[in-house]
Amino acid sequence: MKQLNVSKIFEEFNKDGILTQMEGKDVQVKSVAAADDCGPGDLVFAEEEIYAKLVVERGASAVVTSPKLVKEIGGTQQITILTSPNVKLARALICQKYFDRELRQADEPSIHPSAVIHESVEVPKDVVIGPRAVVGPRVRLGDHCVLMSNVVVEEDAVIGDHAILHPSVVVGFGCRVGQNVIIRSGTIIGSEGFGFAQDEKRKHHRIPQMGKVVIEDRVVIGANCCIDRGTFHDTRIGAGTIMDNLCHIAHNVETGEDCILMAMTCIAGSTRLGNRVITSGQTGILDHVDVTDDTVLLHRAGVTNDVKKPGLYGGAPIQPLREHMKNQAVVRRLSDMRATIMELKKKVTDLQSTE
Repeated sequence: MKQLNVSKIFEEFNKDGILTQMEGKDVQVKSVAAADDCGPGDLVFAEEEIYAKLVVERGASAVVTSPKLVKEIGGTQQITILTSPNVKLARALICQKYFDRELRQADEPSIHPSAVIHESVEVPKDVVIGPRAVVGPRVRLGDHCVLMSNVVVEEDAVIGDHAILHPSVVVGFGCRVGQNVIIRSGTIIGSEGFGFAQDEKRKHHRIPQMGKVVIEDRVVIGANCCIDRGTFHDTRIGAGTIMDNLCHIAHNVETGEDCILMAMTCIAGSTRLGNRVITSGQTGILDHVDVTDDTVLLHRAGVTNDVKKPGLYGGAPIQPLREHMKNQAVVRRLSDMRATIMELKKKVTDLQSTE
């Protein structure tokens, strides 16, 4: 990228309190680097003392750090310091604004000649459509959206403003993708839900799934996820939810807002998650289950019944986390406990034989 004045970064993020103070010269930066690999021209984010020392030693041009580390860095008078009450949040927002490869693509609108776009589609001038992308009949594309190579958007789907679809994403017919959504490679939105009927010979007959998937605003979906369309009603992913790679969301599932679904989470049909629900890796949730707001599911949680009270839960089937941890501690000692019981049993037998 072109060189960027630190004062511009400060002015942009000072008004919202993300950056609160600037000390030093108005230097220029051209890239972001880790503290242990930085040098002149780099902007570094340093939350811990060890990183502050590395920034000084390696001579970065500018650093975003916390108030408690300002004096340690500022004593050198060599580095421009931007102070933030939340360095991690500052890193997220500053990198999105100035260094994000995905957002930079949106600044370079273009339609690749190999893209296939149905004549009924009105394409805004500021979109990016990559090689071999396919846009079906009556699709609606929002402003500044990006469809990378081999993306397929089927008929009547809607892609919101500033949405970014990575290579080989598929958005099925009639599905809705909101604003500022990111969907990573290989994910399929609107695959058919797993619905079958059996006859008297136990042969399977597919039940067409006629609902759709609605992805609300600000959602981020990882690579190789599958979100099935509803049977009649919508499968819905709530605003602000973030989803790791390799998650499966079955038909008619609804998640609340700002949920976190980590890798290999699997949620069966017609389950409802409240707001801010967190699932750790390999969590499994059965069908037709309700999980209340602010629930955290850990340790390969297996949810078989409704979760009505917020809190930490773990294990399969789930228990309150403290109870689960105590039980796990006992399980690890079962072999020793068995040996003790067998020894006590032998002593009781010996005592009985002497009577």
